[in-house]
Amino acid sequence: MRPLILAAAGAIVAVFSCGGGDGGARPEASASVRLLSLGRFASPTYITAPRGDWKRRFVVERAGRIRVLVGRRKLRAPFLDIRRLVQTGGESGLLSLAFAPDYGRSRRFYVYYTDNSGFIRVDQFQRATTTPNRALPSSRRLVVRQAHHNFNHKGGQLQFGPDGMLYMGFGDGGGSGDPGRNAQNRGRLLGKLLRIDPRPGGGYRIPRSNPFVGRAGRGEIYAYGLRNPYRFSFDRRRGHLTVGDVGEDEVEEIDFVRNRRGRGHAPRGGYNFGWSIFEGRHRLRSGRAPGHVPPVLQHSHGEGFCSVIGGYVIRDRGLGRRLYGRYVYGDLCNSRLRSARLRPGRATADRPLGVRVRQLVSFGEDPRGRLYAISLRGHVYHIARR
Repeated sequence: MRPLILAAAGAIVAVFSCGGGDGGARPEASASVRLLSLGRFASPTYITAPRGDWKRRFVVERAGRIRVLVGRRKLRAPFLDIRRLVQTGGESGLLSLAFAPDYGRSRRFYVYYTDNSGFIRVDQFQRATTTPNRALPSSRRLVVRQAHHNFNHKGGQLQFGPDGMLYMGFGDGGGSGDPGRNAQNRGRLLGKLLRIDPRPGGGYRIPRSNPFVGRAGRGEIYAYGLRNPYRFSFDRRRGHLTVGDVGEDEVEEIDFVRNRRGRGHAPRGGYNFGWSIFEGRHRLRSGRAPGHVPPVLQHSHGEGFCSVIGGYVIRDRGLGRRLYGRYVYGDLCNSRLRSARLRPGRATADRPLGVRVRQLVSFGEDPRGRLYAISLRGHVYHIARR
């Protein structure tokens, strides 16, 4: 079945339920890496693991389940099943998972999904005390719920930063050209990266160090001017922030901010990435985007790109010195995985990584820094040295 992709709107995916094939992974002659299949899943969207867990990985399935991988063995019983709570139309679904930094003690983790009203929702859960491969559905506590009335631009990422705060990426609310003018409006949460300190019993605190605390704008906002920051990450060694922001009609962009604050910190925040005054480096409409930070990388739809999939800075020494410190990323439509060196204001040596994944929907990283790539066709791959 050929997937329906809203490339004209630059959306991530309109139909996730693609089937058939082998996941579309292909090496190229110059490849220095290979893709090791870890198995097939039902429309997987993300993979991660808690700090200090060297054996297990957790695969998120779009319909509302989280599956446990032990080595290459997929456990029969899901870690969590919230399918009754999750809407899966358009770009909706269960899209991300983040374990609390103290998960080994607190047992808390967080999921990002679209609820049955189509609204963005982040919930807290706990795993069971005596059965570590099972979560407690009754432990659900609401952290954030954001109204969202369109089928697209749902965002999708949760990430604990190097500072221990929980970051999340909300899309601009959907529609062409940000019709609600949400992304540049600091009084609204759509079209933003948010930074919060979740409370153990649900809800959250706003960190006093957030850039707009005591200024005009919502205190939760960490960065703004984003269309659909579907995937973003922090460099696990240096704390640099990289955002893959899905474009509209012309370009896909990668945004990068250097962390100058040292280990255990994230960049200070307050960045304006320009949407919807700019699409990538191109001016889209008149108006002001104060403090606009242009992307370090962009690719045009004329090159076969349609929906950028942000990845991670490679910190797996097992991939070799040539790749260490490079940023790996991809696209839903252009199947070649790519890597580049990122610097403030520019990227260098942007080139194919040497392997392809058709219908790439996400990358993932485990506690050792090993990287993974996920195909909407069902396969989850470990990116390994050839």
